[in-house]
Amino acid sequence: MAEYAWARELCRQSESACPAEVLEELMAAPECQAFGPVHHFLTGAALLVAGSNAGFAGDLEAELDELAERAACVPGGACARWGVCGAAASCGMALAIAQDNAPLKAEGWSETQLMVADLLEKIARSGAPRCCKRDARIAVRAAMPWFERALGVRLALPTEEPVCAVSAQNTACMGEACPYHG
Repeated sequence: MAEYAWARELCRQSESACPAEVLEELMAAPECQAFGPVHHFLTGAALLVAGSNAGFAGDLEAELDELAERAACVPGGACARWGVCGAAASCGMALAIAQDNAPLKAEGWSETQLMVADLLEKIARSGAPRCCKRDARIAVRAAMPWFERALGVRLALPTEEPVCAVSAQNTACMGEACPYHG
C-alpha cells in the first residue's frame, strides 16, 4: 500500500532482531504521525521484521503486504469505539499472518487469541486515555515471548527504554504516570 511506503522501506532497511528497536526506528521517521491508525501497521510490522531478522523463514514482503491490507481495516479510535486497541490487534494480525492462520485452522488460533488478550490487559492496565506510542510500545514488548514460541526464533531484547518525543503533542498525556514520559 502506498500509504505505508515509507514504513515498508524502513522495514527493508532494518537489521534489528529486536521488535522494540524496529518500532522505535519506524516511529522516529518524520512521516510517522504522532497518533493514529498508522500504528496499526507499525506495531505488527516491527514484530514481523524482527522475526525475519532473527531467522524466521517467512516471506517478509508478502507478510507486510497482508498486514497493510488488514491494518487498513482498523480505524483510528478503535480502542474507544471497538474496545480493542489497534496496536494489540496489529500484533494479532502479524502473528496470524506469520503462522498462516485461518478461521478453521486449529494450530495457532488459540495462541493468537490468548496473546491479544494478554496484550489488551497490559495496555488497559497502563492507564487511560489512549496514547498510540505508549500502547504500541507495550504491545510489542509483551508480544515478544509469544512470537518467540510461535515462530521458533530468539528476538533481541531492547537495550534501553525510549523516552517519548511527542508527549507535548498529546493533550491527554498521562505525564509521569507513563513509563515512557521524558
